[in-house]
Amino acid sequence: MSTKRSPSPMQERSRKKRLSVDIANHDNDDPSENESSTNKLLKEIRDLLKTRKEKEPRCDSDKDNEMRKDWMLAADVVNHVSAIVFTVVLVGGTLVFFVLFAVHP
Repeated sequence: MSTKRSPSPMQERSRKKRLSVDIANHDNDDPSENESSTNKLLKEIRDLLKTRKEKEPRCDSDKDNEMRKDWMLAADVVNHVSAIVFTVVLVGGTLVFFVLFAVHP
């Protein structure tokens, strides 16, 4: 499975510039040349739409990853607080038990 590398923003700008130049120079009288240039334009538009669609899921997955990291941080905080409370209760209970055991003959 190969992944298609998305063009850099500079490449997209140059592609858009070429597309606008092609549209501006589209005033040809030869019908076959018009068809080929129209096909080229349609292919470029299709390619631009494909790269745009490929970028959208990445944004969603980035948001999902960020949300997952936030929840993992919250879980770590809860985990640490629970460990501290457990340790305090365990040590406190043990001390109370030993004090009561030592006081009663």
